[in-house]
Amino acid sequence: MRQFTKDNWIMLGIVTTLVKVAAFVLYIPQGHKLDDLRAQIQTEKNAIANYSLKAAVVPDMIRQVQDMKSLYKDMDRRLPKQKELGGFLQEISGNLAKERLDNPMIQPGNPSKEDLFHTMPIIMKFQGNYLSLASFLNRIDNMERLTRVQKLLIATDPKGADTKVDCEMQMNIYFTES
Repeated sequence: MRQFTKDNWIMLGIVTTLVKVAAFVLYIPQGHKLDDLRAQIQTEKNAIANYSLKAAVVPDMIRQVQDMKSLYKDMDRRLPKQKELGGFLQEISGNLAKERLDNPMIQPGNPSKEDLFHTMPIIMKFQGNYLSLASFLNRIDNMERLTRVQKLLIATDPKGADTKVDCEMQMNIYFTES
């Protein structure tokens, strides 16, 4: 074996010093940075898990919104400020004509005041076949203006001679000012 000389000891000291400097300058700071990054990753994983729990309620909320939309589907109907009886009667007359309902008689009643709105009854009488009557009622239900059928009487010819039915109905229209 060879003995270490002074030059060998100097070189060994230099190499050791370089290794220590490299450890202090590079390895230890990088280790701290790596630990910080691992802590950030864990924090982000926890946040993602938390957000996932919060997002899990979204499908249930969407279902609840759809249920509410179907429950309150008529809430977007219009409640005019005034009677607007002329336009309403024209729309009803047009619907009667489209469904080929005969002998129409439309008689508006006297408005009555409720707590937050006014109600005006309208009595209608006409004749036609049953399918036309059903289609007319569907048109009334799909009107933009808020209306409600309060009473509906349907009678057939007692002799049974034809397929027409006599219909008498009372519907209400609603408005906010008189």
